[in-house]
Amino acid sequence: MNMKSNTNLQCWMRSLLIGAALAGSACLCQAQSPIVYNFTSDLQGWTLNNPGTATITWNATGGSTGGGCLQTTFDGTDTTEVDPWVTLPSTLNQSKYINVTVEMKVDPASGTTGTGGSGGYGALQFAFRDASYSFDGIYHGAVFPPAANGWVTYTFTIQPPYKPAEQYLQIQFKAGSGSTAPVTIYIDKVSVNPVPDPFVMDAFTSSATVGSAWDPTEDAPFYNPVNGTGPTSFTPAGSWKIQITDPGGYNGFNQYTPSGGAFDMTRFQSIGFDVFLDGTSGTTYGGCQVLAFTDGYASLTYVGGINFNASMLGKWTHFDFPCAVTGINACPSFAIQGTPGSDGGTNTTTFHVDNIVLWHPQIVPTITSLTPGSPGGTQMTVDADGTANQYDQEGICTPSATNSATDFFWINQTPATYSFTLTNFPAPASAPGFDAHVYIINGDSVASGTTGGFGYNQTYSGANYNAYDMIDLQIQNATNGGVNAVMQWKTNAPSSNPTTYVFCPLPNMASANGTWSLNFSDNTHGSIVGPGGTVITNFTLPDFVNDPNYTANFTPATSFVHFGVFKNDIHNTGVNNSKSAIFTQALVTNMSSTINENFNGPGLTANYKWQVAQYYQDAANRILWIPQGTAWFLKWNATQSGTSVQSTTNLVNPWGSSGVTYTFIDTTGTNTVAAVPASPSNNQFFRLLTSQ
Repeated sequence: MNMKSNTNLQCWMRSLLIGAALAGSACLCQAQSPIVYNFTSDLQGWTLNNPGTATITWNATGGSTGGGCLQTTFDGTDTTEVDPWVTLPSTLNQSKYINVTVEMKVDPASGTTGTGGSGGYGALQFAFRDASYSFDGIYHGAVFPPAANGWVTYTFTIQPPYKPAEQYLQIQFKAGSGSTAPVTIYIDKVSVNPVPDPFVMDAFTSSATVGSAWDPTEDAPFYNPVNGTGPTSFTPAGSWKIQITDPGGYNGFNQYTPSGGAFDMTRFQSIGFDVFLDGTSGTTYGGCQVLAFTDGYASLTYVGGINFNASMLGKWTHFDFPCAVTGINACPSFAIQGTPGSDGGTNTTTFHVDNIVLWHPQIVPTITSLTPGSPGGTQMTVDADGTANQYDQEGICTPSATNSATDFFWINQTPATYSFTLTNFPAPASAPGFDAHVYIINGDSVASGTTGGFGYNQTYSGANYNAYDMIDLQIQNATNGGVNAVMQWKTNAPSSNPTTYVFCPLPNMASANGTWSLNFSDNTHGSIVGPGGTVITNFTLPDFVNDPNYTANFTPATSFVHFGVFKNDIHNTGVNNSKSAIFTQALVTNMSSTINENFNGPGLTANYKWQVAQYYQDAANRILWIPQGTAWFLKWNATQSGTSVQSTTNLVNPWGSSGVTYTFIDTTGTNTVAAVPASPSNNQFFRLLTSQ
């Protein structure tokens, strides 16, 4: 685009605020209605998919409140499975719904399975099915044994990938090896529930999710964060009681697992809860941080933190944290961990948590900025924390599953190469000390130490300091112009920086852009190679294999590799705040493993399941994948789904799709950014369309 068209674009964006508002306001009033089967007068279309000898009947008085319900019976021996199902009133798009709830009771006279009834009443599965009858399960597990003593409410969370056109809802009961007697099950109040705003995930009205940590004596009134209405009291009263015995450090790992299963954090802009700081907590209190697990408990992601203080004593205080920005669409659980806080914390700290809520602010999405695109790759940005965090690091780590079974080091595995390609690296004069690097870290020794362990350090960008044994290549802007290439290592030296290194000043190099490699030809010889294949230096290392001082330092069974950037604000002036660089390639190869990443995506996990590595201070995900061919970054002030970008080359012509296939949530957690691909036209105008 030329300068003229860019001016037109900016002017049109200002007037577009009206157009976007009109498009969005019509949709904010719309909401999906729940699909409810309460069996007040009949079965409401429910039948048996595979009747056999099983039966399904309407019970006029057996419901959870004395009304009607669905009753199904199967003998559990000849017919070991029964499948009640219903045709939905219209095609259902799963992305519009959050869960299915159902009330269920097992007749106490029902037979059981297994030796001595050890198998209970068998298995239960809930599933949607589309027109081709594909089985899109949303839950599978054992029938809850207390259901034989009364009505139990099940909640089954709908998880991605969301299917767009489901036509049937099916419940499946299976006795397995056969029951000692027929099994009779009562079903009532089946409800397919739309995505609410707000969604109160847990008001702690029972001990179901936190066990003995449930405290019925403390309860927070609930205020709707979307419209401010309240207070509302959920009954029975209760909250989650947490005690941190040593608030001076990172400890007290208190895990919360939602009863409905893994939940999609990207569906909501914020996650919040109320906190009551006990008045007996002393005079120094520490704080806490929220850490979310990814799908399958693969790793932990920082969500937010709280510094406790005297103003919180003896009362409830509400906190909200960005939620969608985590990118976790199937979070099985999260943890609340004690932190030092602003005052360090020395006494046992007791606090309560209540009313975990996920929500979106109800605003009309409007375009807020348009900035030029950049080359495709992975952009890594350090924080903007003034002069308070001069050592911020951000990066990515090799996949967790690979790290657990791989020796990434070069010893007895040559030739070996560790390289990365940089673009958009800031000039030395504008970012003195700014650094890009690759760290190769021994997983065995860090796992056995007291520096956070193997799992933690994979997603901690400062793992080079914690590591016992590591080697790295750092490319740094010099403080007086030029670039420095540094290779350094340490052995059996946790909580320290390396003191052994090869330092290569390159005063005439105007930029660090290009490919940098750390190469090994054998166990003791290697080279640093710079852009254009120029050998910067050759080096010789100690004989780590035969020298007893280095036993196993660089031949671990587990290891991991970080690629990242380091603020390294040497003069502590804030000059490197918010600086970034783009990695367009990352390579790790030896005789037993190869990771060759060109970041062609989509996202960070298309080729390898990269983990985001964050720094402990001002923790946030500052890693951005950028698709090739991005001409513009278009930002709007909301994160809810259903907003699309349209464009036209002339305001009298029809509007059409702008071709956006990739959007992301920015680091504030409150804005969406779209990567707009290049257009063959010299003029382009944009608008937003929102549908709910």
